[in-house]
Amino acid sequence: MSWSTVMFAVPSAHEIGAVEAQKVTRITAALDAQLELFHCASDADTLPSGELLPGKSPQDIRQFVLDARRGLRRAAERFQAHGLHVRTSVRWDYPVHEGIVRQVLRHRPRLLIAKSSMRGRAERLFLSHTDWKLIETCPCPLLLLKTDRPYSQPLVIAAVDPGHAHDKPAALDEQILDSAGLMSTALEGKLVVFHASIPWDEATRIQPELRDLPEYRDEQIHGAYLAQVRTKVLELAERHDVAPAQVHVEDGHAAEALARFANRQRADIVAMGAVSRSRLRRALIGHTAERVLDVLHSDVLIVKPPGFRSRVRHQSQRVPSGTELRPRMMW
Repeated sequence: MSWSTVMFAVPSAHEIGAVEAQKVTRITAALDAQLELFHCASDADTLPSGELLPGKSPQDIRQFVLDARRGLRRAAERFQAHGLHVRTSVRWDYPVHEGIVRQVLRHRPRLLIAKSSMRGRAERLFLSHTDWKLIETCPCPLLLLKTDRPYSQPLVIAAVDPGHAHDKPAALDEQILDSAGLMSTALEGKLVVFHASIPWDEATRIQPELRDLPEYRDEQIHGAYLAQVRTKVLELAERHDVAPAQVHVEDGHAAEALARFANRQRADIVAMGAVSRSRLRRALIGHTAERVLDVLHSDVLIVKPPGFRSRVRHQSQRVPSGTELRPRMMW
């Protein structure tokens, strides 16, 4: 597995911080990839439907896009100075997350990097509506930059669920470990595999074969249950050349145990899977990603299961004629 193109979704050419630039540069160079800087242009003169307000012409939008492109090309020089092959793309689209995903569908990068879009210092670890929509709809691996810590031999945690207790497709764990392993190797970091097993008292309630255990057998079966869970995680880790010492299994609900473990270890990146569910089903059973991401003090690598298809349409119906400018290659 390799990533030949990395796309960085830039909120604005003026909003690329030094640490973000360092992270994007390190990842792109380590993966021997081409970098695309992409900006989804939009402004306050857009109605919720995506239509333009009266008095706003396609020519105005074209000028807006041209100005954004010039700013992005100047920003690209920072990355070129490190020897990267860079191309810049600007498109007018709405809403922003759909514009970004549409560009992913057009150019098919193997990794999308996006800065978490909350602006305030006190809010910087929390995810915005755009962040959540990218998590839900982006078809390629998505690295959300939440922290201002540069990467230096980063700790990458792969959160897996080989028993599929949290309702994930079986192949998703393999994808998570592939992506996390490639990232940790490229950045010369350390990979750790983590799994939160269902607490024993809950397992005995939801699994019929455990519900009516005689008291004298409870401890014995509990030990066998824990051993079985750990064996499954170890077998998964072994397939990806992860040593047993780098595998951690803890009792607890995934949303709480993963955040507690990752924050305690000062993880730099947490890799986890996200499965798009219907609104009704998500309301009924919850979504591990939604409950854990806001409390993680790390960047997050979101991986989708094989065959995932985004609900975002390839073609926008909201882009005024003449405002779709082709990408500029910069070498």
